[in-house]
Amino acid sequence: MNNNENDHRPAGLLLDVYRAHRLGDCTNGGISAAADTLLLVGVLDERRARTGHITSLPSGCTPHGMRSHVGGHEQISPTVAVRIRRHAFIEGGHAALVRVEWNADRRRYELTESGRVVMFGGNYAGTSDSRLGELSERHLGHRSMILPIHDRIKD
Repeated sequence: MNNNENDHRPAGLLLDVYRAHRLGDCTNGGISAAADTLLLVGVLDERRARTGHITSLPSGCTPHGMRSHVGGHEQISPTVAVRIRRHAFIEGGHAALVRVEWNADRRRYELTESGRVVMFGGNYAGTSDSRLGELSERHLGHRSMILPIHDRIKD
C-alpha cells in the first residue's frame, strides 16, 4: 500500500483489538490474529441491498499509513469497515468489522474477501472514542463501543 500526496483515502478511527490469549488463534489466520489495532474507515450497510458500496466515515482522526506503537513495536493497522446486515426474522440489524482494502483504480475501499463467507473468529475491537458509539447509534439505534471482528474464513 503506497501512501503519497496523491492518495486521497479518507481517515479513520483507530480501534484496539481484544482477544482471549488463552484460547490461541481462533481466527484461522485472520487479520486480528496478529494485529493489535485496526483502522475503521467506513460503513457497509447491507440491510436493504448488497451494493458493496462502503461509505466513508463522516469525520476521521487517523491518517492512512500512520504507524501505531503497540507492545514496543511499530505497525500499520489493517483497514476495516463496519458491515451491517439485517436479522433474518426480526427487525433491526447487527454489525461486525470486516477487512477492506483500497482500490486505487476505483479510488474507494472494497471488501477484501468479497464472495467468501467470513465469520466471527473470537476477537473484538473497540475504542473509547465517542465517534464509534455515535456511529453505531446512527446505524443500529444503540451505542456500542466494541464490535465483533468477522475475519475467520473457513476453507
